[in-house]
Amino acid sequence: MSDTDKWLSFRMTENEENAELERLQKRAKKCKCHYCGGSLELRKVTYSSYDISKIEIYCSNCNRIEYGVEPELYEVAKYFVDELHFDHYADWDNNIRKREMNIAKVNEIIDWGCRNLGLLTDEGFTTELQMRPELLGEAIIIADKDLPIE
Repeated sequence: MSDTDKWLSFRMTENEENAELERLQKRAKKCKCHYCGGSLELRKVTYSSYDISKIEIYCSNCNRIEYGVEPELYEVAKYFVDELHFDHYADWDNNIRKREMNIAKVNEIIDWGCRNLGLLTDEGFTTELQMRPELLGEAIIIADKDLPIE
């Protein structure tokens, strides 16, 4: 049996297919694109090497298959890149693509950390967040005279 035959012989039951489609619909509805923060949709993608198609989560803005990220994580990652100037790709020219790649990298890191701490699953956060978006740009200014001298 060839690899293609093995691939084609794997079939989900109709109940499994419906459950998977429902899971993807929920994820596409609640998540954002890792790169641009755009909304996601479901698309039927045909893989020509196997001549089969599959429903995937897709970002129309970026034209890429995407798994998505929680909106709160995207906002934190965007702030981290735009305001704190995180730059994982320092060798690249500054452009929109570089910014999106940096945001996606921060999203991956935060997502990984939250999952390993048990705070995030594929269904979303395991606990209610106490995020206050207005504090993302909050700054404190301390005058030199207010700092203790050692």
